[in-house]
Amino acid sequence: MATRKKQITEQKRAFSRLRKIGKVKIAIICLLVLILIPSVSLVYFYRQVAKSTASRIERGAINKVIFSESPVYYDDGKTILGVFFDKTHSKYMEYKDIPPIFVKAVIASEDRHFFDHPGFDVKSIIRAFIANIRYGKVIQGGSTLTQQTAKNIFKREKRSYKAKLKELVQALLLEQKYTKEEILEMYINQFFVTGFGRGVQIASQYFFDKEAEDLNLVEAAFIAGSVKGPYKYNPFIKRTETARLEARQEAKRRKDYVLKNMLEMRFITNEEYSEAIEKPVPFKEGKVTFGLNVILDYIRDQLESDYFKTVLNEQGVDNIATSGIKIYTSINKDIQEGALKSIRRHLPFMDIKLSGYESPVDESEYFVPLEISLKKPKGDLPFLSRITQINPDQHDPYIKVAWDDGEGVIDYNGMKDSGEAWLKGELGNWAEFGKNHIPDFLKNFKSGDLVPVLSTNSGDGETRPELMLSKIPELNGGIAVLQGGMIKAMVGGFYDRYFNRAVDAKRQLGSIFKPLVYTAALQLKWN
Repeated sequence: MATRKKQITEQKRAFSRLRKIGKVKIAIICLLVLILIPSVSLVYFYRQVAKSTASRIERGAINKVIFSESPVYYDDGKTILGVFFDKTHSKYMEYKDIPPIFVKAVIASEDRHFFDHPGFDVKSIIRAFIANIRYGKVIQGGSTLTQQTAKNIFKREKRSYKAKLKELVQALLLEQKYTKEEILEMYINQFFVTGFGRGVQIASQYFFDKEAEDLNLVEAAFIAGSVKGPYKYNPFIKRTETARLEARQEAKRRKDYVLKNMLEMRFITNEEYSEAIEKPVPFKEGKVTFGLNVILDYIRDQLESDYFKTVLNEQGVDNIATSGIKIYTSINKDIQEGALKSIRRHLPFMDIKLSGYESPVDESEYFVPLEISLKKPKGDLPFLSRITQINPDQHDPYIKVAWDDGEGVIDYNGMKDSGEAWLKGELGNWAEFGKNHIPDFLKNFKSGDLVPVLSTNSGDGETRPELMLSKIPELNGGIAVLQGGMIKAMVGGFYDRYFNRAVDAKRQLGSIFKPLVYTAALQLKWN
């Protein structure tokens, strides 16, 4: 009996040992599964990303992205209306030429541990992960400068965890391929500034009218702090004085934030901080080479609106400059050019009819506000010429004029439209201008006066250009042409720049065209 009990006890102990061994094995297997499968999956994912990125990570391919364009097309989908961020508006700077103070400002603003991490920052990722879990969607990225560079270069498809993981792998690949300085060089040359272009050189010229190498601490801190949202801090594009003031205040707050980080990182001294923190951002709008018109401005405003920002963000795009985006509009090239030519041809004569014709006496009135010069432009805008001789003879009247690189003659046909507008303004709409009115009309001018003229042919070779007497009108106007609910043309004023009168001009009942303009078609496509 005792022997039987002993056998049973030993069996129970054996089964217990087997159960323990089984549990250990199960635990080991589960642990292997939990570690091995994700590890294998990650390795596979890494290799797939590395394979798909292999050709695009070479410097030549990256340069094509950095120097890429974002074209805007007419309604035929082939003819380019204009280009955002053309390579001529992204003046590339090598790392050795980038001001050290700006490099420090970018690191203090965007990625404090840039020179220490392998391409990603674990603390930032955890912080962003917690925030995303809290809100139930991806609202924060925790991206390093390397990850931001990867996202801009390799084009993140969507804002998702998979896209973020792919971006992280690409950042690791960048870190393996390039030095920290080379990665910073890529980033600093591609961040979005405005519709004019991208990169620190353009930002410096646009915001402060100076070369990037001449940036001071305050200016460098502002540009570095504005890279993720330049529209918010840009007073030049705000339409009201209140909005411009708010932009300047936001710019100073952002600048102060960067300065505080720079002080904490000991990039600047207490004295430098104290001096810079008191200063506002010294905005001075500079010129950059870019073919502006109100259509491009309007599209830029649309893309920076809350609606399009949401659309773009859902696709993982927060930097239009390097997104590879293509923009298709409903604008018709022939109708647009006809509308622009019409307003530039007829507004001056309408202005003469309403307010008369006074020959210009204040040269600065033309050179400074209107950017008119004594050089013949390529387009159909008037240019200033100086009168060298006047012949008021009724049989063969003319005005000889000269400009910087040429001369010409305004004959009777060239002064007839202005003369008729002048006469109707003097006598009424019934009046018809003839050569008998020439002597009185030419009393408005004298030798040495500056007069605006239009060229009606190219004047190639030795053929003198045919000239038409014109005027820089104070009167202005806008044109919006619609067909089937789609905008086919939009002209925002005589210069078709600076202020869009087709959309923003006001009268007592509000904007003239705004209810119609919002029917414009914009289609966005990626390469």
